[in-house]
Amino acid sequence: MSFDSLTLRIVTHEFCQTLIGGTIRHIEQANPTNFSLKIGQGTNTRWLTVSAHAVHARAHLIQKPPPGQKQSYFADFLSTHLKHGTITEIEQLGWDRILKITVQPKSDEPIQPPPKAIIAEFMGKHSNIILIDTTDDRILECLKHIDETMSRYREVLPGETYSLPPQQEKLDPLTLNNETFSELFPTPDVTWKSLFNKIDGLSPTLAKEIVARAEKAGLWEAYQQVLAYFDSNQASPQLLIDGENPIAATPMPLYQFPNATSQDFDTMSEALAAYYDAITLKENKTSEKHILRQALENQKNLLQRKEKALYEDLERAEKSEDYRIQGELILANLHKITRGQKQAELQNYYSPELETLTIPLNPELTPSDNAQTYFKKYTKAKRGYSQIQQRLAELEAEQEVLNTYESKVESAETLETLNRLHAEFIENRYLKTQQRNKQQQEISEGPYRKYISTNGFHIYVGRNSQSNDLLLRQIAKPRDMWLHAKQIHGSHVIIRNPENRPDIPMPTLLQAAQLAAYYSKAHHSSYVPVDYTWARYVVKRKGNVAGYVHYTHEKTLYVEPAVPSSKNK
Repeated sequence: MSFDSLTLRIVTHEFCQTLIGGTIRHIEQANPTNFSLKIGQGTNTRWLTVSAHAVHARAHLIQKPPPGQKQSYFADFLSTHLKHGTITEIEQLGWDRILKITVQPKSDEPIQPPPKAIIAEFMGKHSNIILIDTTDDRILECLKHIDETMSRYREVLPGETYSLPPQQEKLDPLTLNNETFSELFPTPDVTWKSLFNKIDGLSPTLAKEIVARAEKAGLWEAYQQVLAYFDSNQASPQLLIDGENPIAATPMPLYQFPNATSQDFDTMSEALAAYYDAITLKENKTSEKHILRQALENQKNLLQRKEKALYEDLERAEKSEDYRIQGELILANLHKITRGQKQAELQNYYSPELETLTIPLNPELTPSDNAQTYFKKYTKAKRGYSQIQQRLAELEAEQEVLNTYESKVESAETLETLNRLHAEFIENRYLKTQQRNKQQQEISEGPYRKYISTNGFHIYVGRNSQSNDLLLRQIAKPRDMWLHAKQIHGSHVIIRNPENRPDIPMPTLLQAAQLAAYYSKAHHSSYVPVDYTWARYVVKRKGNVAGYVHYTHEKTLYVEPAVPSSKNK
């Protein structure tokens, strides 16, 4: 249940009590989908986490953000537009799991910039975080870009007008009366899916809770009991746990889990933080155990392959006695063997049956040297037999160590214990340390170089011809500025202009032009001509080689190639 429409309703009320009037001091990125906003009011500071995770999408207050990753373009974009801004309004949009936080950006200019709003949609795999201009609901940027190939209902892209997800025809739970309720559900044997499909704001967990309570109180009374918790003043935030497994953070007791234990909290945010901390800990433990189990499985398979090879060697080594007997028989029959023979038919005096053995000979050696060859094979095989036995004993000992580690992994109850085992596995070479080469780092950094100008504009630079094409097809909007070294091979450069300003400040233009010059064939020159024009005047003609375009309405700057210091690569 943990982040359904009811839970969002409760935490939104808490946000309104504690965050409105606060100033956004910093935005921290924990991972690709989780962002934490540091919000200050005087000497008080609070952290609000907003997540668009496919499974754990949510928003609530936390004590402090987890260790962060390198800031992404989107995190920098949010910081550019919202840092030092004041939160003026927080609301849940209808009964959807959609949170809207309106922010008045700070500006030293006489004319104040228009308010911006973060819209967080908590909808499973469709979860998203969107920044809009509230004057016309135009999308400035979003965490996940959704185009027409991904959704036939709506596009979520910079420059588009924000619209709510498709709405379902459901009844408002707060205006539903007994008469209408009875018409909707005339019989008491109602399934939770029927409740879920007809009443807005009900998650599967809430619908199941109504059914569970209806066994004793009746359906309408059970519905009223659950509905009472929609009043934030009646909420009873708690964390439900079944053994070691967190079940839900909920604003009410859940009768559908009779064996669960509960832990009460003063706020819904505290309950949610405890729940997701427990979930994260559980997932980390599960992930770490899987890594260690896989490492042990790989090591066991390696030992099995080594053991098989050693037993094959052992089988050959056990023939050492045959080599000795062949050498002895040659020595005993030197008078019967002449140099040049390829084999000798000799009676085996060491066998009770006294059968005749055919012994291969090297025709280039004397009979005596042939005997010595077999004695050498005997000595080598016998020595190998001893070494193989020793190695098999070592493998058996290694297997015992693996069995011990297997028991330790299965019995490990804390993440600290698993981390210690992980370190031991690396020390024993069961696991490799994570090292990424330069090529892997380059891939992880994405197809573009990214910079922020002194005026706060985001600048994208292509890495190669394919990257240049992607800049035009996926990133550039008509009112973005495009730059390229004039008649010189080089990278395409895009200055993002999500607010559709009629001009780009000259300091930003110069920085972008310097980048276009630096990432061109003329980067060793003192001054390089760089053309710039709006992206709407740049056309890639059909059949053109990757990276080649046609453009008009251009102007030219002459700049020295350089890379600005404020790089977000």
